[in-house]
Amino acid sequence: MDMEWKVAARRAVHWSLPVGLTGLSLGWTVYAVGEILAHQAPAPLAYTVAGIYDAVWLYALAMETAHRRQGSNGTLPAVLGWLFLITSVGVLVTHGLLYTTAVVAVIGAVVPAAAKATLIMAVERDTTRISPAAQQQIDAVRSATRDQVAIGRAVTRAKADRHKTAARLEREEHTARGEAHKVRHEAAEQLTKLTAEHPAADLPKEVPALFSDEDLARVLGQWTQEGVSPGVSPVSPQVDPVSPVPELPAAQGEGHAPLDWSGLAQVAAVAGVETPQPGEPLTEEQLTVVLRWLRHSENPPLSYRKALAAYRAAGFSAKEERVRKAYAALIDAEDAEP
Repeated sequence: MDMEWKVAARRAVHWSLPVGLTGLSLGWTVYAVGEILAHQAPAPLAYTVAGIYDAVWLYALAMETAHRRQGSNGTLPAVLGWLFLITSVGVLVTHGLLYTTAVVAVIGAVVPAAAKATLIMAVERDTTRISPAAQQQIDAVRSATRDQVAIGRAVTRAKADRHKTAARLEREEHTARGEAHKVRHEAAEQLTKLTAEHPAADLPKEVPALFSDEDLARVLGQWTQEGVSPGVSPVSPQVDPVSPVPELPAAQGEGHAPLDWSGLAQVAAVAGVETPQPGEPLTEEQLTVVLRWLRHSENPPLSYRKALAAYRAAGFSAKEERVRKAYAALIDAEDAEP
């Protein structure tokens, strides 16, 4: 019941303007025609003729409306409707010029034309109205199309932003590489210049790495919950050390305290390995045994740098990276002991 009332209300609003203008036009036409004919015939007869005129016009409009709604061609009602419209416009213009002003004459001529136009539009809309189900499908199709267009536009913009960002990052990378190459070039030129101006003998050919990936891994392991294995470096494998790590020379007599070589044999026996000998290649277990023996040769235990110096003084040789890794593993093992 409520839905029927809403439909009736929408139809009433739809037809209110053409019906109102048509009623106003008919009333104005009766008045104008009757007043003009009253000067030629009795007033009752004049207004009766005017009423008959408007009745025929109204009937022609109704028949034309019915044919339009049915989609058929009503030639006679359409011709009569346009004929009476032109006659009414002429009568209203004449009446306005004879008895009132030109402004009133123009307004009177516009009213029936506006009534005819709004009536045609109302009929056309009423005849082309579609069902609510069809309108919902149309709305759904339009909504889906708009969604697809919006998503496609967003994807296109995202791709454009990604390409722009990648291009900017590539430009920054090339710029950084160019600056680094420039710095290397300037440093090489400066080194060549200083070497030529101030020659010196016994200069090291290469500078060993001061802070390796293993050192970084061990330091980072102190700041994480799980810890980082000294043998696994979090640093990217693309990062190379500053220079190749040289073999540690076997040096003697650097002023260290005399070593207890019998203690080395005891430590090796406890670890279950052969006693390490200076100048010979050492296994990982033997290297750990030597570092443990050197570290605890004094009290307090030696730091890495002191242990490294004692390692060299004792005549043992190995890559510094290997020694550093074994020493870090030794420290972690000692920290883990209760």
